Amino acid sequence: MRLASTHFSEDQAQLDIMIQLGFSTLQLSRRITRLRCCVRNHLRDTMAHGSAKPTGRPRILNDRDERSVVR
Repeated sequence: MRLASTHFSEDQAQLDIMIQLGFSTLQLSRRITRLRCCVRNHLRDTMAHGSAKPTGRPRILNDRDERSVVR
């Protein structure tokens, strides 16, 4: 199963065309084999869909500092 938060550009192009043709979210999800909630998220905000903010604590050491500590 694919990740729901990301669409491939082909899927996005298909969604945009089918939206203009008046397909329902159920029809859209069946055509591109994605969940309806994924299609709804894309429809709600097409520009920001798939661009999630990083979560978690920021790293204290960068890669260069980490290599020098290990040596």
